[in-house]
Amino acid sequence: MSNSGKRGGNKEISGLQLYLHGLGISVRDNAQAFGFSILITVSYGIVSGAAGKPSSLELVGFALSAVAGVSLLNMLVTLLKAEGPDDSERSYVVLVGTATDFLSVGAGLGVVFAASMLGGWLPWVMAPFLAGVTYCLVQGMQIALAKFGSDEEEKK
Repeated sequence: MSNSGKRGGNKEISGLQLYLHGLGISVRDNAQAFGFSILITVSYGIVSGAAGKPSSLELVGFALSAVAGVSLLNMLVTLLKAEGPDDSERSYVVLVGTATDFLSVGAGLGVVFAASMLGGWLPWVMAPFLAGVTYCLVQGMQIALAKFGSDEEEKK
């Protein structure tokens, strides 16, 4: 196995650069799912701490409403988005949007804390739903701002 590879013609790149390329793709392509997974996992902990041990039905409600928030936003965006920017973002736009993922997770946790104060079975349904919606809304804003910044930079 060689320590280098070829890129575009005869330009050689090192094994380290190839690895960093692969690592960059791995991190970039998994960052949003990773942030969302952390958010939902911690949301469960917050709600169970505030509302007590869940019943089987509350667990099902938690799981389904975590998915429902993201699914509804996805359908809504698909219906509303006529034409706009290309969905294949340049890597630095996605990098900025995902490097600031702590903002999306933090915003989601804020609504989870608020929803966990509700009584009865409501925290089990509202917390994951609101967490997912908030996460996506804030993440969307982060990526939109990164895209806006990169577009402005290109104009110069």
